[in-house]
Amino acid sequence: MSLPLEGIRVIDFGQIYAAPYCTLQLAAMGAEIIKIEPPKTGEMLRLPNLPGGANYSFLMLNPNKKSVTLNLKHPDAREIVFKLLEGADVIVENYLDGVMESFGLGYDTIAARFPRIIYASGKGYGAGSRFAKLGSMDNTIQASSGFISVTGFPDHGVKTSATFIDMGTGSHLVSGILAALIHRGKTGKGQKVEVAMLDVAIPALTSILAPVLQGRKFKRLGNRHWGVCPTNIYPASDGEVLIMVLTEAHWRVFAKLMGHDELLTNPEYKDHGVRMNHADELDELIVAWTRPQRRDDIIRIVMEAGIPCAPVREVDEVVADPEVAARGTLIDSTFPKRGDVRVVGSPIKMSAITREETPQQRPPDLGEHTEEVLASIGISRERIAQLRAEGAI
Repeated sequence: MSLPLEGIRVIDFGQIYAAPYCTLQLAAMGAEIIKIEPPKTGEMLRLPNLPGGANYSFLMLNPNKKSVTLNLKHPDAREIVFKLLEGADVIVENYLDGVMESFGLGYDTIAARFPRIIYASGKGYGAGSRFAKLGSMDNTIQASSGFISVTGFPDHGVKTSATFIDMGTGSHLVSGILAALIHRGKTGKGQKVEVAMLDVAIPALTSILAPVLQGRKFKRLGNRHWGVCPTNIYPASDGEVLIMVLTEAHWRVFAKLMGHDELLTNPEYKDHGVRMNHADELDELIVAWTRPQRRDDIIRIVMEAGIPCAPVREVDEVVADPEVAARGTLIDSTFPKRGDVRVVGSPIKMSAITREETPQQRPPDLGEHTEEVLASIGISRERIAQLRAEGAI
């Protein structure tokens, strides 16, 4: 069984999270990923001088890729890129605005020479934005998108440590690339695919944008919800649970679960709107019910009642969950200088592709495939040695 993107070659200039997560997913679909990295240092996340030879985060996002070192400031390295592009289908990059142009590898240059190439670009902000020159990390986009202003507690906003925007940007790049490949199949023409992190972040604010667009000010509520009451994180005897009593039907069931049928006839608790005015008192009742019980017992009871809930788990508990391994969300792998590692799998599961058929190559050492890839495009061993001596590779 061939994989969906078998035969597709991607030249990957990605770094940190967004673009590497994009090419991780393309690799899982069968694309050949040639990852271009600066000699000696590698891409920004690699950090080859760390104990173990690389940053663990880098290893997690870069299995199933070939590492080729090129000094893109060297004119001979740029010619090697052009040679690679003769047999390539896609470029992926997420450099700061203007950097690829400084290497002579901007979209206009590439499109003029390789009109079938799909040039996928992940940026913090759209091309031409007044913020285009800002260095964009997930937390800076959390700030500029409004995420931080609506996350946290009434007296202060907070960022999330999880890189949701980076990963969302990578996933949107995948969607754009797949659409562009279909379009090229119909027209024979490549195109530029651009995804801006800010554009990814804003739709995620839909439930917050709705009141704002109607002229209402959104207030931070910590772990509560502006339209649903009760919802919060509650203590158990051995941890915490999140319970979200989403509908009025849920409320009627939940009140009975707690043994507080009297609340159902109390006008102060008749619906979400009025319950919000008594959220503190209601949370006290819920805490009195949850605190003596074990976390997993609460989850079983509430889940069986059909009410949205979840255990508040520590990350090490999630990593140890057998379901994470069974679904290939984290996959056992190795790295030469570190030994056993676990890498990220694709969340996209396709019924026609078994787990055994998906690529299982370990993350590459820096420049591990330089000679192999350069030889495949006709560069001799002697010329490779010369390029290395000149600092081009």
